[in-house]
Amino acid sequence: MSETNTSATEMEASSQPIDTTDKTFTESDVENLMKALKAEREARKNYEREVKEKSSQLERFADINPDEYSKLQEEVARAAQLQAQYGEAREAIEAKYSKQAEEAAQKAIAAEASLSEYRKKYALEKVFLSAGGRTDSADGVSFFDMMSAQVSSRFRQEADGSLTVLDAQGDPVLDKESGKRISPEDFISSFKSHPVYGTFFKGTKGSGAGLGYGGVDASGRPVQDLSDLSANELFSVAFK
Repeated sequence: MSETNTSATEMEASSQPIDTTDKTFTESDVENLMKALKAEREARKNYEREVKEKSSQLERFADINPDEYSKLQEEVARAAQLQAQYGEAREAIEAKYSKQAEEAAQKAIAAEASLSEYRKKYALEKVFLSAGGRTDSADGVSFFDMMSAQVSSRFRQEADGSLTVLDAQGDPVLDKESGKRISPEDFISSFKSHPVYGTFFKGTKGSGAGLGYGGVDASGRPVQDLSDLSANELFSVAFK
């Protein structure tokens, strides 16, 4: 009898409000939380199985001592009520933390994607600079920023940190002569002859209407010399 009362008291204490203040979970926290929830489910199943076994034993005991059986039935009913209350509280907590665990997992995925994009941009900037890309900027925008916005999707970063140039279908671009993959440096350098992107590189003279470095264009019309323009002035001319 005393053991039953003790169990009831413990379950009443466990049904008290639990501090579930929101927090940010790490990937390790998520794994530990899911393990704890799984263990709790197993413990609850074991408890329900024990209750059924005790109920079966009490039914057999009814034929021997009806009065004592009635008292025990009342205690079983009270225990079942407490268990139901405990179960509802546990399910509410489980639902809350399951949702938080899912949100934490999604944030971890997003963080990993952002980190991968940062690593790729860093690797691409090194290629741009090694190809002679200009380092100056204006209004918080650099030549690399503008180049990256146009060509970043043409690169894939491999597990070893290297970059692979891709075509429109997402396949590696091959050199027509050697049959080997074109290097990121060669791909970036190919923009030096572009009438606009060519101005993004040091000592490169682009060509084309309005973007030359003096002389005349293909139509014989004079073009502007951009070699002495500031970054602000060059941006203004290039994107008119």
